[in-house]
Amino acid sequence: MLRQDFDRHVGDVGVTRSQWAMIAVVSRMQGATQRKIAEILEMSEASAGRLIDRLCADGLLERGEHDSDRRARSVRLTDKATPLLDQLGNFAKDNEILVFRNFSGEELETFARLLEKLRANLAS
Repeated sequence: MLRQDFDRHVGDVGVTRSQWAMIAVVSRMQGATQRKIAEILEMSEASAGRLIDRLCADGLLERGEHDSDRRARSVRLTDKATPLLDQLGNFAKDNEILVFRNFSGEELETFARLLEKLRANLAS
């Protein structure tokens, strides 16, 4: 239900959930390589490359020289992505408030601890 609701809202602004995830990761890791971004998004480098190509064609991302590796290309947001990032960030915050509105602070802390246990179990 969360994915469907999110898809409906991001679709209203003209991006897919995958595109939004890519934009969000690049915004937090300006200058990262395609390989690193693919790793974070848990997708193949080829899939990440196609998504980056699309977002570059849309003017939301750009590739450039990597600061420390002349063979690698870095990925950065363009100025055109900033308003979209703000809009989607606001939606994500509003959605989080809506989803967790009936949770106490203690319940949220417990929930976070349980999710961390699940993550640790899956990582081992």
